Amino acid sequence: MIIIGLTGGIASGKTTISNFLKKKRYAVHSSDDVVKKIYSKPTTSFINLIKKISLSAAIRGRIISKSIIRQEIFNHQNKKRKLEKFIHNEVRKSREQFIKKHKKKNTKIVILDIPLLFEVRLTHICDYVILVCLPRKLKIQRALARKGMKKNILLKILKNQLSDTYKKKKADFVINTSRTKNHSFKMILKKINNIMSDYA
Repeated sequence: MIIIGLTGGIASGKTTISNFLKKKRYAVHSSDDVVKKIYSKPTTSFINLIKKISLSAAIRGRIISKSIIRQEIFNHQNKKRKLEKFIHNEVRKSREQFIKKHKKKNTKIVILDIPLLFEVRLTHICDYVILVCLPRKLKIQRALARKGMKKNILLKILKNQLSDTYKKKKADFVINTSRTKNHSFKMILKKINNIMSDYA
Protein backbone atom coordinates (compact mmCIF):
# COMPACT_ATOMS: atom_id res chain seq x y z
CA MET A 1 0.00 0.00 0.00
CA ILE A 2 1.33 3.42 -0.99
CA ILE A 3 0.96 6.11 1.68
CA ILE A 4 0.95 9.72 0.46
CA GLY A 5 1.25 12.56 2.93
CA LEU A 6 -0.66 15.67 1.85
CA THR A 7 0.33 18.82 3.70
CA GLY A 8 0.21 22.60 3.54
CA GLY A 9 -0.01 25.62 5.83
CA ILE A 10 -3.11 27.60 6.72
CA ALA A 11 -5.18 28.82 3.73
CA SER A 12 -2.94 26.91 1.29
CA GLY A 13 -5.87 25.17 -0.40
CA LYS A 14 -5.01 21.77 1.07
CA THR A 15 -8.51 21.10 2.40
CA THR A 16 -10.06 21.93 -0.99
CA ILE A 17 -7.73 19.40 -2.64
CA SER A 18 -8.38 16.86 0.11
CA ASN A 19 -12.15 17.15 -0.37
CA PHE A 20 -11.71 16.83 -4.14
CA LEU A 21 -9.78 13.57 -3.66
CA LYS A 22 -12.54 12.22 -1.38
CA LYS A 23 -15.08 12.92 -4.14
CA LYS A 24 -12.80 11.04 -6.54
CA ARG A 25 -13.12 8.05 -4.19
CA TYR A 26 -9.56 8.09 -2.90
CA ALA A 27 -9.07 6.82 0.65
CA VAL A 28 -8.29 10.04 2.55
CA HIS A 29 -7.70 10.45 6.27
CA SER A 30 -8.09 14.08 7.31
CA SER A 31 -6.50 15.19 10.57
CA ASP A 32 -8.65 18.34 10.42
CA ASP A 33 -11.83 16.24 10.32
CA VAL A 34 -10.75 14.38 13.46
CA VAL A 35 -10.00 17.68 15.22
CA LYS A 36 -13.39 19.12 14.19
CA LYS A 37 -15.11 16.09 15.70
CA ILE A 38 -13.13 16.46 18.93
CA TYR A 39 -14.48 20.02 19.29
CA SER A 40 -18.04 19.49 17.99
CA LYS A 41 -18.64 16.17 19.80
CA PRO A 42 -16.31 16.38 22.78
CA THR A 43 -15.77 13.34 24.96
CA THR A 44 -15.94 13.60 28.73
CA SER A 45 -12.13 13.29 28.89
CA PHE A 46 -11.71 16.26 26.53
CA ILE A 47 -14.17 18.41 28.50
CA ASN A 48 -12.35 17.48 31.71
CA LEU A 49 -9.03 18.52 30.15
CA ILE A 50 -10.50 21.87 29.04
CA LYS A 51 -11.65 22.50 32.62
CA LYS A 52 -8.36 21.31 34.10
CA ILE A 53 -6.29 23.77 32.04
CA SER A 54 -8.67 26.65 32.91
CA LEU A 55 -10.37 27.00 29.53
CA SER A 56 -13.93 26.48 30.79
CA ALA A 57 -15.02 29.72 29.05
CA ALA A 58 -14.71 27.84 25.75
CA ILE A 59 -17.37 25.27 26.72
CA ARG A 60 -20.69 25.99 24.99
CA GLY A 61 -23.01 23.21 26.13
CA ARG A 62 -21.71 20.12 24.32
CA ILE A 63 -19.60 22.09 21.85
CA ILE A 64 -16.16 23.61 22.46
CA SER A 65 -15.40 27.02 20.94
CA LYS A 66 -12.17 26.63 18.98
CA SER A 67 -11.81 30.39 18.47
CA ILE A 68 -11.88 31.11 22.22
CA ILE A 69 -9.29 28.39 22.84
CA ARG A 70 -7.12 29.63 19.96
CA GLN A 71 -6.96 33.15 21.42
CA GLU A 72 -6.09 31.83 24.86
CA ILE A 73 -3.47 29.16 24.17
CA PHE A 74 -1.09 31.30 22.11
CA ASN A 75 -0.46 33.36 25.26
CA HIS A 76 -0.09 30.31 27.51
CA GLN A 77 2.40 27.76 26.19
CA ASN A 78 1.76 25.25 28.98
CA LYS A 79 -1.96 25.09 28.15
CA LYS A 80 -1.08 24.84 24.46
CA ARG A 81 1.26 21.88 25.05
CA LYS A 82 -1.30 19.95 27.11
CA LEU A 83 -4.09 20.57 24.62
CA GLU A 84 -1.95 19.63 21.62
CA LYS A 85 -0.74 16.46 23.32
CA PHE A 86 -4.34 15.28 23.79
CA ILE A 87 -5.41 16.22 20.24
CA HIS A 88 -2.33 14.72 18.55
CA ASN A 89 -2.89 11.47 20.45
CA GLU A 90 -6.54 11.26 19.30
CA VAL A 91 -5.58 12.04 15.70
CA ARG A 92 -2.79 9.44 15.80
CA LYS A 93 -5.18 6.72 17.04
CA SER A 94 -7.69 7.56 14.30
CA ARG A 95 -4.96 7.58 11.62
CA GLU A 96 -3.53 4.23 12.75
CA GLN A 97 -7.01 2.64 12.62
CA PHE A 98 -7.50 4.06 9.12
CA ILE A 99 -4.18 2.64 7.86
CA LYS A 100 -4.86 -0.75 9.47
CA LYS A 101 -8.33 -0.91 7.89
CA HIS A 102 -7.05 -0.13 4.40
CA LYS A 103 -4.16 -2.58 4.66
CA LYS A 104 -6.74 -5.29 5.38
CA LYS A 105 -8.78 -4.13 2.38
CA ASN A 106 -5.65 -4.18 0.17
CA THR A 107 -6.22 -0.55 -0.83
CA LYS A 108 -3.54 0.42 -3.35
CA ILE A 109 -3.11 4.02 -2.25
CA VAL A 110 -4.13 6.07 0.80
CA ILE A 111 -3.73 9.78 1.45
CA LEU A 112 -3.00 11.23 4.87
CA ASP A 113 -4.06 14.87 5.02
CA ILE A 114 -1.83 16.21 7.81
CA PRO A 115 -1.47 20.03 8.04
CA LEU A 116 1.53 19.85 10.39
CA LEU A 117 3.20 16.86 8.75
CA PHE A 118 6.69 18.37 8.94
CA GLU A 119 6.18 20.13 12.27
CA VAL A 120 5.16 16.92 14.08
CA ARG A 121 7.78 14.89 12.19
CA LEU A 122 5.55 12.35 10.48
CA THR A 123 7.24 12.19 7.09
CA HIS A 124 8.67 8.76 8.02
CA ILE A 125 5.20 7.15 7.83
CA CYS A 126 4.73 8.36 4.24
CA ASP A 127 6.17 6.94 1.02
CA TYR A 128 5.70 10.31 -0.68
CA VAL A 129 4.92 13.84 0.50
CA ILE A 130 2.92 16.34 -1.56
CA LEU A 131 3.14 19.95 -0.39
CA VAL A 132 0.36 22.42 -1.23
CA CYS A 133 1.48 26.05 -1.04
CA LEU A 134 1.11 29.57 -2.40
CA PRO A 135 2.83 32.97 -1.91
CA ARG A 136 2.67 34.32 1.66
CA LYS A 137 0.81 37.52 0.67
CA LEU A 138 -1.98 35.54 -1.01
CA LYS A 139 -2.05 33.06 1.88
CA ILE A 140 -2.65 35.92 4.34
CA GLN A 141 -5.39 37.40 2.13
CA ARG A 142 -7.21 34.06 1.93
CA ALA A 143 -6.86 33.37 5.64
CA LEU A 144 -8.19 36.80 6.68
CA ALA A 145 -11.22 36.28 4.43
CA ARG A 146 -12.25 33.41 6.72
CA LYS A 147 -15.00 34.08 9.23
CA GLY A 148 -13.64 34.94 12.68
CA MET A 149 -9.97 35.04 11.67
CA LYS A 150 -8.02 37.95 13.17
CA LYS A 151 -4.65 39.15 11.91
CA ASN A 152 -2.88 38.84 15.27
CA ILE A 153 -4.02 35.22 15.62
CA LEU A 154 -3.11 34.46 12.00
CA LEU A 155 0.43 35.78 12.46
CA LYS A 156 0.86 33.59 15.54
CA ILE A 157 -0.38 30.55 13.60
CA LEU A 158 2.06 31.29 10.77
CA LYS A 159 4.87 31.69 13.29
CA ASN A 160 4.14 28.18 14.61
CA GLN A 161 4.35 26.67 11.12
CA LEU A 162 7.60 25.90 9.30
CA SER A 163 8.27 28.00 6.23
CA ASP A 164 7.24 26.83 2.76
CA THR A 165 10.88 27.30 1.71
CA TYR A 166 11.92 24.59 4.18
CA LYS A 167 9.01 22.30 3.26
CA LYS A 168 9.66 22.58 -0.48
CA LYS A 169 13.13 21.14 0.05
CA LYS A 170 11.72 18.17 1.96
CA ALA A 171 8.60 17.39 -0.15
CA ASP A 172 8.59 14.99 -3.11
CA PHE A 173 6.07 17.08 -5.04
CA VAL A 174 4.92 20.70 -4.75
CA ILE A 175 1.61 22.16 -5.95
CA ASN A 176 1.20 25.94 -6.15
CA THR A 177 -2.49 26.75 -5.62
CA SER A 178 -2.33 30.42 -6.63
CA ARG A 179 -4.06 29.60 -9.93
CA THR A 180 -7.57 28.13 -10.39
CA LYS A 181 -9.04 25.24 -8.39
CA ASN A 182 -9.29 23.18 -11.57
CA HIS A 183 -5.58 23.67 -12.20
CA SER A 184 -4.81 22.47 -8.66
CA PHE A 185 -7.09 19.45 -9.16
CA LYS A 186 -5.34 18.53 -12.42
CA MET A 187 -1.95 18.88 -10.73
CA ILE A 188 -2.81 16.63 -7.76
CA LEU A 189 -4.16 13.90 -10.06
CA LYS A 190 -1.03 14.19 -12.19
CA LYS A 191 1.22 13.79 -9.12
CA ILE A 192 -0.75 10.74 -7.93
CA ASN A 193 -0.58 9.19 -11.42
CA ASN A 194 3.19 9.78 -11.42
CA ILE A 195 3.45 7.93 -8.11
CA MET A 196 1.23 5.08 -9.30
CA SER A 197 3.27 4.68 -12.49
CA ASP A 198 6.39 4.08 -10.38
CA TYR A 199 4.68 0.97 -9.03
CA ALA A 200 3.13 -0.23 -12.32
